[in-house]
Amino acid sequence: MSPRWTKLLVIALALSLFAAACGSNDGGDEETTEVTTGQTEEDQQQLETDREAGEATGEDERDVETGPVHGGKVVYGIEADSANPWAHYAVSCAISCLLIYRAITDPLFLTDVNGDIQPYLAESLESNDDFTQWTVTVRDGVSFHDGTPLDGAAVKYNIDTCRFSALTGPAFLGLEDVTADGQTVTLTYSAPEATGPRSLLRERTCGHMFSPAWMATLANNPLNLPPFVTEEEAAELDLSGDPAAPVGLGAFVHESYTPGNGNSFIATRNPDYWRGDGPNSLTDEGLPYLDEIEFVVAVDIQGRSNGLRAGQFDIIHTANADEIKKYEEDGEFVLLQANDFGETSYIMLNVGAGENPTLAFVRGLDSLTMDPGDLNSASPLLQVSCRRALAHAIDRQRLADERGAGIVTPANGPFPPGSIGHLEDSGYPDFDLDAAATEWETCKADHGSTPISFTFNTTNDAFNVETNELVASMWRDAFGDEIEVSIAPIEQGQYIGLALAGAFQAQAWRNHGGVDPAEQWFWWSSATASPIDPSVPELALNFGRFQDPEMDAQFTIIRQNPDPAARQAAAEEVNRLFGQNVWNFWTTWTLWGVAANPRIQDLTDLEIPGFGPTIPVLGGRHHLTQMWCTDGDCQG
Repeated sequence: MSPRWTKLLVIALALSLFAAACGSNDGGDEETTEVTTGQTEEDQQQLETDREAGEATGEDERDVETGPVHGGKVVYGIEADSANPWAHYAVSCAISCLLIYRAITDPLFLTDVNGDIQPYLAESLESNDDFTQWTVTVRDGVSFHDGTPLDGAAVKYNIDTCRFSALTGPAFLGLEDVTADGQTVTLTYSAPEATGPRSLLRERTCGHMFSPAWMATLANNPLNLPPFVTEEEAAELDLSGDPAAPVGLGAFVHESYTPGNGNSFIATRNPDYWRGDGPNSLTDEGLPYLDEIEFVVAVDIQGRSNGLRAGQFDIIHTANADEIKKYEEDGEFVLLQANDFGETSYIMLNVGAGENPTLAFVRGLDSLTMDPGDLNSASPLLQVSCRRALAHAIDRQRLADERGAGIVTPANGPFPPGSIGHLEDSGYPDFDLDAAATEWETCKADHGSTPISFTFNTTNDAFNVETNELVASMWRDAFGDEIEVSIAPIEQGQYIGLALAGAFQAQAWRNHGGVDPAEQWFWWSSATASPIDPSVPELALNFGRFQDPEMDAQFTIIRQNPDPAARQAAAEEVNRLFGQNVWNFWTTWTLWGVAANPRIQDLTDLEIPGFGPTIPVLGGRHHLTQMWCTDGDCQG
């Protein structure tokens, strides 16, 4: 672990606020606070240093002369809607989805500024001597928005819906039993879990708690289906609940949701939040300060950015480095940049083929065929020689310069600088056209025919399409008419579904931000590489469906061994295995930007009671509970 985690870094635009006096909210005469922005050369130099080292955290460091005030509505422009909203066991939850989750509910654990996972709705976490049993004690006195109490039984219900879901269940492999008693819930594993359930139950999808009473009314709830209920019992259930009207326990309460680009999710202030000032508050902190948050889907980054500049939005997020660079040069807005523990941008490859003995064992089968319909059998990407040739032909520095505005760094593996497992030399193929030509000859022989052809999916954001067309042009420049690459723009709501079902050959992707390598195992495990079978759609968390017994062995160490040195060595070996087998084409380390109207205060300063501040921005996500507006007016 890097000692940098013990200090807060200067990564944002330096902002100065010149205040008179913050007026009252009683409708009488009041003075207003002037808000200005600025940036010093020293701040910019520090930002560039932190960004290069992968240490840009996204901390909001502005000095504010007044305290937080209540009032105001924030409109947040988000990059995408979510498919199958909003129950955590069913939703295809990406960055924007998790922002909404952070508004309407809370997780059991949160990540602090040092990258350590701390109790939040949980009060404590204890294990037995061999790490096969972990007991979570939950805060007493917290209630969901419908009045249902948060207790051990509620936590068990949340975990069970996720572990028995076809979508999220693979992430819970190895969890044998969950029991509840009062305010405690105990998780029993079939093998040691050195870090316990922290990673799964932090501010990720299934770590967020939702009302069991609400989920019990949902037709897609796996606990409402056999074998958990009989067919007779299922017929008697009240399944009139709306999965698009979530009931959490967070700082804001769901008000309305209309799906689709240009539409929104609206949430209003929870007057009885457990960190508020209502009769059931546990902390009397007065949170949240805002009256309302509206999340508006704006898929195209130019539309999203123009909306901020025009006042349609008060805040936006983006992983488009070209647009981040523009805000870096514009003093009218707050800009926070983050790549600390960040994601990697890459091209994901579908290599599903052959038998999967690991998953067959998990399912109690004699054998399991990965591609029973031969849908992927003609893909050249099944050949490591083809993957190596294509990787050698990608000029990652050119991508970083031309499509990343020169402020992102070429990636050589899944772990960015500063993360456990990062290596300066992972063995991943460098840009080398001579090496590409040599591998190409082997590729053609291995594949058996030319031209080498495959489809390459991208989201339908115009900038992303252009970026991936540039990659395709690099391949054409290297291999001429011996390669055919078809770019297919796809709406983001469908995009994740194609990955889950294995209905792709190559697909631009962004993933794997996290503070511990244990969080990544289910993305790359042979046990989560489900077959490609449209007749019975299988949802695989290992989207690329590769099988690597050596990687499985390294993740056994990462998950079961509490020794930090052993875990780091295993994570580094995972990185080398990616370099050796080229399961993905790495492009750049992802840089996230949060740009906002400067009246929006405390963009990333949520405190964990008893543990200090949360990590400011992690993989494009930040907390919203603590935000407030100058004079209680977000637009001015």
